[in-house]
Amino acid sequence: MMTIRPLAGFLSLLFLPSVTVHSFTPSLNTVRHHSYFFSSFTQSTIETSNDNQIHNATQILQSYDSSQQLFIASDGNQGMGGGLSAYNHIRSLDASSRTSLREAILTLVNQAHTERETDSSRGRIMLGICASNAPEALAGLKSYVTSLSLPRGMLHGMDIDGVPIPIEDLGSVYIKYSTGGAMTFSDIRKSRRGFDALWKPGDALLETYDGDFRGVYLNVELGDGLFRQFGVLPTDLFMEDEEDDW
Repeated sequence: MMTIRPLAGFLSLLFLPSVTVHSFTPSLNTVRHHSYFFSSFTQSTIETSNDNQIHNATQILQSYDSSQQLFIASDGNQGMGGGLSAYNHIRSLDASSRTSLREAILTLVNQAHTERETDSSRGRIMLGICASNAPEALAGLKSYVTSLSLPRGMLHGMDIDGVPIPIEDLGSVYIKYSTGGAMTFSDIRKSRRGFDALWKPGDALLETYDGDFRGVYLNVELGDGLFRQFGVLPTDLFMEDEEDDW
């Protein structure tokens, strides 16, 4: 067996007449053990990293909500429930703040998508959009649904007994959107949401609205059970020039 010599004797080691080196070949069990350890370590690292991302994203949106409430108070709580002051807060956001909000929302929504792929009853995402008029609300809905890769369903509330309502007659509106509801009567009872639970993934309901808030409420349900509802967020946060209609 080769003897490890001090660094000072390294050159003399090079000129030894012969050196016997015993190679080591790990057993199959050793290889499997290390492969399992590496795989487990990698999976654990990924899960920890993902948990941290979700935690940070949640904190960003919670901080946004807190800052909005402080702004509303400092702005004199204008409008019904401070709705006008909340809109003033949205208008004060800089580009960096908007980018942070988009990234945080995408992180939570992507996690919801992952959970919903394994269980269709999980990872529900809901939007509530308050707008001065229907075109503004629909543009906001379209941008969020497209940017967050959410399902598209039916839009209810734009007609009375099948007769379309002129958009200009609607005034201020509120749109309620959900990625899906329960599909059986048993699930309906469990959800405690009545027949709203029968809606298909991506269905939305448009209603008239007489409040002063303008923006988007976002609710993301994840497996950890933490209540995550944020808003009001900017309606145009994900706004892009798109040619396709809803």
